[in-house]
Amino acid sequence: MTIKLCGAILSSFSKADDINTFFNNKEIRKINDEWMPREQAILKDPQKSCHTNLFFGFFFDGTKNNYVGAESSKTHSNIVRLYDCFPGMSVPGVLPKEMDWQYKPSNYNHFFKVYIPGVASAFKEVGDTGQGLDLTLGAAMGYKGEARIIWALIQAINNVHRYFTSKPLIEAADVPKLLKAIDLHKNQRTAMDPFFYTDPDRGADKQIRTRGVFQEWLTKLHKAVSLHWKNGAQDPPKKDPGIVDTIYISIFGFSRGATQARAFTNWLQALCTFDASLCGKSGMTLGGFPVAFNFLGLFDTVASVGAGNTFGNNVLAKLADGHGAWSDSESSLRIPAGLRCVHLVAAQEVRRSFPLDSISVNGLLPDNCDEIVIPGMHSDIGCGYMPTEQGKGVDPDGDDMLSRIPLIYMYREARLAGVPLKLELANPIARQRFALTPQTISDFNAYIATCKITEGTLTAIMRDQRKYYIQWLLYRRASGKTPLTGSASFQRAVNFDQNDLKSANLEFEDEIKAFDSWMADKGKKHPFQAMAPGFDNEHANEWEEIATWWNSAAPLPPQVIHFFDEYVHDSRAWFKLIPGNPDSEADMHVKLQKMVEIRQRTLKENQERPRIAPLTERGAQASAAVSDGLTDEERAAADEYARTLKIPLMNTKGREPFTGAKAGYLRYRKIYAGADGILISTTPELIRTDKAHHTA
Repeated sequence: MTIKLCGAILSSFSKADDINTFFNNKEIRKINDEWMPREQAILKDPQKSCHTNLFFGFFFDGTKNNYVGAESSKTHSNIVRLYDCFPGMSVPGVLPKEMDWQYKPSNYNHFFKVYIPGVASAFKEVGDTGQGLDLTLGAAMGYKGEARIIWALIQAINNVHRYFTSKPLIEAADVPKLLKAIDLHKNQRTAMDPFFYTDPDRGADKQIRTRGVFQEWLTKLHKAVSLHWKNGAQDPPKKDPGIVDTIYISIFGFSRGATQARAFTNWLQALCTFDASLCGKSGMTLGGFPVAFNFLGLFDTVASVGAGNTFGNNVLAKLADGHGAWSDSESSLRIPAGLRCVHLVAAQEVRRSFPLDSISVNGLLPDNCDEIVIPGMHSDIGCGYMPTEQGKGVDPDGDDMLSRIPLIYMYREARLAGVPLKLELANPIARQRFALTPQTISDFNAYIATCKITEGTLTAIMRDQRKYYIQWLLYRRASGKTPLTGSASFQRAVNFDQNDLKSANLEFEDEIKAFDSWMADKGKKHPFQAMAPGFDNEHANEWEEIATWWNSAAPLPPQVIHFFDEYVHDSRAWFKLIPGNPDSEADMHVKLQKMVEIRQRTLKENQERPRIAPLTERGAQASAAVSDGLTDEERAAADEYARTLKIPLMNTKGREPFTGAKAGYLRYRKIYAGADGILISTTPELIRTDKAHHTA
């Protein structure tokens, strides 16, 4: 299929909840004539029971994204927004009852929706507290991501059982044991093949351990539902609540949730193939019923499972690629053949901790797949930002947020592919979360109209988009004529965001100095050239690429400046890699409160000491002032916070470091293309014959 930059958005995107306005007549006919008939039971013979299909939707949220946690701040991800317009029955206990589907629920008792909260957030079903070590390891390494995939596989089995018996097969009490027993390594998935050869010398039981666990539960499922199986053209012995023809499965994911969604898809297909073999049937079944995988919708896949490659090419970092355990790029993250997949990619993301896993393999897309580059950062694509965060937008409900565009884009693609999303029937709150202002559409389209590279390789598109953003950063540099602090969005931002934005902008000045010094020295030796693909993680190679246009790029059109000013968040400014540096207002309040306590305790202790030190060595030591361990700036911030209880203007730090990681704004995003050793970096026509680099 295609890799391309997102094109101009239709004005109808502002009316996504009006099905007759949002879709054209041809699309409406497709939905009504092709998709709607399979969604509701068809009475093939008045004397017989209804034939029906089952519909399963799985929604994997991104790191720290959590439906319940987002309620007060309106930071719902696009995964949550799509979940809300998928009708049917949820998994009891995961979300409050008020978040269930509300419109004529009895019409959708053959629809099942499964929401999986993001890693580094609370999810009691897999024993994740979302706090302490669970939070730290979840954010850093994707901890308990595998548990979430296993839990989702369990729910797939339970959905079939629930339809026929109104209760799950695998109870919550069984889950902890299964989380320990099941291993989602690719070798265990290979062993799901019924013809897999077990080598006695390597321990046959260990090789097929996961298969054995699934076989036990699938056998129990078959025993419970086999009377509902059709025998060729004949109806099954047991017809109620319906004669199931096909189970249709749709899957969505954002960030690490997209990584989980990809691995889950491969595992569920392996499970369904194994299920069919147990039933003596061909193809894929679940509980003995035919399965069709309908759609895989992905928002900006980031793996970073286990040790990631944040620090590039130092000795230890070379061993890390973020594809640990269950998330290998060569197998587990590949898109299964023939599956309709849409992957929306963030055009401007650059953090070293957030490399992209393209759905392409060595630069080539699988059939029936689209990879669409959309302007913005990682969470501008999958959402999770609060309305007006960093001063971007003014609408308190977020109707002018950039993230609404990829949301509605994905909704449209999924609906036209047959996913039974029903935004027009969702509750008013869910519908409001799809609202988009006409001005946002107009500003987005004005930006897109300036872009020169709109199709071709992912590399070419991403490189052109990054160039635009670096130029904007230079336009808004602190020492320039039009500094960031003078922009309307900066001035609208709260102090917490202003602190991050200004501090990161000042760090950019240091990065520019280092780049200018490098360029002056390097330029004496040879002309700058576009680099071969891969870059081997070296910042100097990327800098050479930037140097080819650094002093010659044309000025940015005003539409581009306006777009970045008003809509695109600064993910680097906010993201704190080094512990102890808050990345939320709530955590900053906690830190400031602790600083105030330290400050006041130390002042009190020093005041209580003798004013005149005794003339003894021990007495002099005892009367020496006790240090509070704070810098002068921190003391000033603590004193102001004590007076106002508001976050003061102050410098922040803790971002991905230039020293060691060589992280910064003058970098390109690392993109994996189907294997740990395949990186995408520059356009094929500019590739030099350098055997040290991989092509893509």
